[in-house]
Amino acid sequence: EVAPSIPSVDLSPFFAEKGVIVGAAPTPDQIECGKVIDAACREHGFLHATGFGLSKELSEQVFNASKDLFQSTDKDSLRPWHASHNMGYIPDRTESHNPSRPPEMKEAFNVQFPPAHTNDFRGTPATFANAAQELQSVIRLASKRYAVACALALGLPIDMFKKTLRDFDLCTLKYLHYPPCRLEDTGIETDKPIRIGEHTDFGAFTFLLLGENGADGLQIKPVAMGAVGGDAGGEQDGWLDVDVPPSGAIINTGALMARWTNDEWRATAHRVIVPSVEAASRHRYSIACFVDPDSTAMVTVHDKFVTADKPCLYKPISGLAFLKMKLAEVENPKKSVI
Repeated sequence: EVAPSIPSVDLSPFFAEKGVIVGAAPTPDQIECGKVIDAACREHGFLHATGFGLSKELSEQVFNASKDLFQSTDKDSLRPWHASHNMGYIPDRTESHNPSRPPEMKEAFNVQFPPAHTNDFRGTPATFANAAQELQSVIRLASKRYAVACALALGLPIDMFKKTLRDFDLCTLKYLHYPPCRLEDTGIETDKPIRIGEHTDFGAFTFLLLGENGADGLQIKPVAMGAVGGDAGGEQDGWLDVDVPPSGAIINTGALMARWTNDEWRATAHRVIVPSVEAASRHRYSIACFVDPDSTAMVTVHDKFVTADKPCLYKPISGLAFLKMKLAEVENPKKSVI
């Protein structure tokens, strides 16, 4: 496929103490930024973002720490991941976003946000914990400012999304490492290996921080209502390659934001493939910052999105109840969860 030109947006207008950030009318730059966000989120929900407060120095620091973690650490010394706490190390080929596919060719390390959670950094490199905590500070502010930008883009009360991000108790940093692999390690009935299977993210939005190989292999499949696209084996058509600079972040909307907007905004299916022999020979790193509203925050469709022609599709639900519902759908993919 020809690589789509996903929109790029400079979020710096929302990091200046001006306009909506200080309770005043939006600045022209904030309005224009909001228009770009709204158009992208109605079409497919993917943006390439810069200007959100992550310095080049800190980016290099966190990715160097990530490389040290995955390449130089005794993995048995790390805290193992468990669903009950969603923290720690996840070995290669133990997760499957699409249960119809083989286990995915990646390993990961999950970090939660304090003070709601206390991370166990046992066995990690000396620089890892401090780098993770500095990154969390950046993501806290970036998430709140992007939440304000989303509210402006949708013409909603400016604090509608931001007010649900106080505790960050459901937010996660997921450090990802895709080791070199054989190109012939294909998934079921696909022409390319699958590093992460087809899925939509659960939460409000995700900041995907890009390492030196950028978004190599990332594909999106814009579909109605953000559906995953069917069972494995029927996934070959309709996928578009994402080609962006190896800097900044990709921001994509999740299923919860689609629900919040009564499906005005999209949660688009995406996956990671191995596109070439060259890509198969390389290590690939990224860090996904999953932003979910607080566990007690209520997610209710705003009246703006309800009309005579489009009734409200979703009942109010708490952040925690929604997350549990989505996890249940993953565990029982053929079972309908209300």
